[in-house]
Amino acid sequence: MKHIVNIAHGREPDTDPRSLRAHVQDREKRVLRDTYYLISQNDGPSERLSCGHTTVYPTGSTTGHSHADMEEIYYFISGEGIMVVGEDEFPVKAGDCLYVPPGEFHTTYQSGILPLVIFWTTCKVDDCGVATVEDTR
Repeated sequence: MKHIVNIAHGREPDTDPRSLRAHVQDREKRVLRDTYYLISQNDGPSERLSCGHTTVYPTGSTTGHSHADMEEIYYFISGEGIMVVGEDEFPVKAGDCLYVPPGEFHTTYQSGILPLVIFWTTCKVDDCGVATVEDTR
């Protein structure tokens, strides 16, 4: 007999009181994530680019923010969630890539049973909304 099961589809997490979900289910704030800056324009070699890795844990979200002087790309490595950009909501999952224009409020909610893992990158834009690179020749 052949049998295949996918943890992300059709499986419910346990309800054990020792689980992460049990410890965080009645919290006031929904934010439950870890972010690591890999390259930062503040302390790295790039003047315009930053990138990082964020894990949003079950039942959690990111803080939500906007940045008028940066555009951003999110690449979803694993898990499932909802990405809110401005007034729009997008279901996201591993393999999806989403663009966030400068000035748009955005936040991400984990909605599956696995942590939502994201690689993101930002780029500063000039006053016209166009990224520029100085000629160093």
